[in-house]
Amino acid sequence: MGLLDRYILRSVATPLALALAVAAMLLMIEQMLRLFDFVLTEQGPVDVVWRMLANLVPHYLSLALPLGAFLGVMLAFRNLSMSSELDAMNSSGASFGRLMRPVFALLLVLAFADFLLVGYVKPYARYEYDKIRFDVTSGALGIKIPQGQFIDITDKATIRLGSVDAATRQAQNIFLELREDDGRRTIITALSGGISTTPDISSLLLRMAKGRQLFIDAKGERTQSLDFESFDLEVALPAVARFRPRGGEAREATFSEIVRFVNDPKERGTELWHRYRGQLHWTILHPLTFLVLPILAVAMGVSGRRKPSNLKPVIGVAILIVYHEMLEEWGLVTASLGQLSPYLSMWGLLALFIGVSVWLYRGSIDRARTAKVMARGDEDTLRLPGPPRLAADGALRRGAAQ
Repeated sequence: MGLLDRYILRSVATPLALALAVAAMLLMIEQMLRLFDFVLTEQGPVDVVWRMLANLVPHYLSLALPLGAFLGVMLAFRNLSMSSELDAMNSSGASFGRLMRPVFALLLVLAFADFLLVGYVKPYARYEYDKIRFDVTSGALGIKIPQGQFIDITDKATIRLGSVDAATRQAQNIFLELREDDGRRTIITALSGGISTTPDISSLLLRMAKGRQLFIDAKGERTQSLDFESFDLEVALPAVARFRPRGGEAREATFSEIVRFVNDPKERGTELWHRYRGQLHWTILHPLTFLVLPILAVAMGVSGRRKPSNLKPVIGVAILIVYHEMLEEWGLVTASLGQLSPYLSMWGLLALFIGVSVWLYRGSIDRARTAKVMARGDEDTLRLPGPPRLAADGALRRGAAQ
């Protein structure tokens, strides 16, 4: 790798990393607020938000990577253009194609990383996220007990909690009634206590403090009363519904699993086969987009003026977002439903994206070259000798241009 290649890569790396970090952070912050609201509404444990966010990282990283790559390359070439370094490189014999060579190499690496991300990491993470969300809703991460209400957690157990801290799972003013088949009852009250469940969600665990047990016989008469400082109790819970196995949706399957399914003659033509085929083409197209990004980025970053228009970066981002949304919301959907061939609805969009990018690139480069030629012409005009004049010694001299 030559000195010029390293310089171009350094120029691209910093804005790329910053753009990627900012894009990913903004996406994650928005989702984090939604997840906190969801978990608190469903009365699930707050710490589950971080598990859900962790499983969303591959998804949002796959969104932020193309945007970060585009902004990084665009800002790098914009800075080179504004500082006249690009003109100096061109004057030394380095064409735009030569300058983009290390950029294509870098984005080829990013494309491979993106393929591993969307083809293998994201499917597992997406399934785990859906599973956690299902568990929160169904109560599999801990039974949901509304505050201040008598709740029958089983046909033989009723509980009431005065207040509950969702973060610590600590409750105040606990009331619990346990009923036996022969009519006997045990009533337990406590000032405070911790609430949790066993790992298999088969039992409710109560660790109560400063309370009393009342034992009542089948006739309704109290037979015994015991005070306690601490008391641990395990209450059996009814079975909780389990989440479906992975693979019920095409987006949860890895690239290898998708290829095997699509090539299975027994599945060909089925509704699920169409969804898997659409996902297969999307998984291939998503990384390929990275190889087009340098063309669009340079087109939006290079300018023949020292103060380039601020509208071009906005246009570039808009083109990238429209392409991504069309690929997701129209191309993938129509292919997954079997309404259109993915070669038309998805590869056709990529061809259009390439065409628009190349057209903008050629126009931008032509304008930059024209501006450079005109600038040289102006300089040559300023350096033209003026008309000859007679010096004091009688010799002819060239005067300055008037």
